[in-house]
Amino acid sequence: MSEKVTGIIDNVDRQLVRDSVVLQNLLVMLQKSGAELKIMGTLLYKAYAMSQRIIEDMAVADGKANRLALKDRDIKVYREEQQDLVIYYYFICRGREERFGVTRDVLRSEISVRLGNYIADLGRMIKDPQRHAR
Repeated sequence: MSEKVTGIIDNVDRQLVRDSVVLQNLLVMLQKSGAELKIMGTLLYKAYAMSQRIIEDMAVADGKANRLALKDRDIKVYREEQQDLVIYYYFICRGREERFGVTRDVLRSEISVRLGNYIADLGRMIKDPQRHAR
């Protein structure tokens, strides 16, 4: 067990909120992609679907770790609203309310980077399956 954090909202707290937002949106995109994949019915459907499922499992595992870290640091992300080009996520951190704003372009960029990391991990798993056995 880790000890509870007290005090002001710091960069670690904000990074956890940011990761939460990115992972939530990435999972939505992966689920939509999986649905589109079923419709396409390509020759390599099973390979694509399996890869998509493995990447989704990685994102779910990271999301679970993120939720535990948020809980451990007493942070609750509870709503979003859009104003102009910015999406704001409100969160309460140890009794203090704050908001985190991100533009769609930045969010897409963050999702792209995270997805690229998962794809690289999948590639390593394919090249060396014994090393990455779960």
